[in-house]
Amino acid sequence: MKKSKRSLFRRVNEWLHLWLGLFSGIVVFVVCITACFWVFRYEVWYFTEPYQRVVPQNQPFLAPSVLLEKADRFVFQQEKKHVAFTAITYGASNKSVFTTYQLSEGKYQQVFMNPYTGAIIHHKKGPSTAEAFFIFVRSGHRFFFLPPKIGSPIVGTACLIFLITMITGLIWWYPKKWTSATRRKSFAIKWKANWKRVNLDLHNVLGFYALLVALALTISGIVYSFRWFDKAYFWVLTGKPYAGIYGSEEGDPVSDTTQTARLYSKPEDRLWQLVRREQPGELARLSISFPKAAKDPFEIAINPKEGTIYKTYERFFDQNTLRELPSEESRKYEELAAGEKLYRMNFDIHVGQIGGLPTKILAFFVSLIGASLPVTGFLIWWFRGKKGGKKSLTPVRRTSDANSQEAVGVEKQA
Repeated sequence: MKKSKRSLFRRVNEWLHLWLGLFSGIVVFVVCITACFWVFRYEVWYFTEPYQRVVPQNQPFLAPSVLLEKADRFVFQQEKKHVAFTAITYGASNKSVFTTYQLSEGKYQQVFMNPYTGAIIHHKKGPSTAEAFFIFVRSGHRFFFLPPKIGSPIVGTACLIFLITMITGLIWWYPKKWTSATRRKSFAIKWKANWKRVNLDLHNVLGFYALLVALALTISGIVYSFRWFDKAYFWVLTGKPYAGIYGSEEGDPVSDTTQTARLYSKPEDRLWQLVRREQPGELARLSISFPKAAKDPFEIAINPKEGTIYKTYERFFDQNTLRELPSEESRKYEELAAGEKLYRMNFDIHVGQIGGLPTKILAFFVSLIGASLPVTGFLIWWFRGKKGGKKSLTPVRRTSDANSQEAVGVEKQA
């Protein structure tokens, strides 16, 4: 019996790569292919939902109370009753403003208006066709089309396994000796070879080129499946107690419930004017959420940068006195340490929007490669010893065989 020349480390590495890749392949395929669609959701919404846009005018936006009054009159005509609005959201100078209200548990409606005139543009009673499609896409990406409590750990576990397969795949890909021949095999696809060789090269070469971006997309996505991973990730980056995507351990600040009377009329206008005085320039988004319970504060989310959310910060104000309440979430991006800035960028990195259209395109192709790798990896395994092809394709060259999923695009919204 011929003894294998491979070291024990190599044999264990290849065994792990093969079987872990086969075990997680279907989940990784779904996560990656849905990521390809999710990357361009904003572009699709821009062209399919024209009510989100207005013609910019050389005049200021109307105050929140004025817009809320117009929205209230419109909704009363529609519903034959007054409703309690939960938020009002302003956008950039070319975006409509919308108010949100809740008719029943979990069912929200929105009234889109021209921020300059208050004219009603659209009454949104549910998800648009494009939005419903992306809700479906996200359910596959985040939960494998299962209930969140079941699907989220399944996706997170598959992505953790994927991290291992990327590392083992790189080790398997790496040749014992670098020669001109191994360089050609490692970095180029031999398109004129038979289909098995082309499939092998697609798996190895594309997996290698996608590796670094795939690692970033995967790690930034796992934080949305496991709180323990998110806490560890936050600590590694910042060296501080956890205050990540699940919120600080103390939770959001609360209003003083001993103060029962409001000291100011039209508090939403006062808060809006306060923010606009401090930040008079163009804002990508300014959203005011109204208190529901006695302990709830006014919550203002401010995003100064269009196309990303990492510069978004939140401010909290007592609902009766309008005293600002301190919160970790109120710190601006510029005030953060390097590790905190990187953590704040997590979602934008994960969905590819951190650098605008170029990084979106990059995330799309890496996700597409990620979806292809379980398929090409399975074909390598399935046909590894079958007739009609050279057995040496299992990989005789130590340059790859199995980066069986080298790219994933995981997310959100979070």
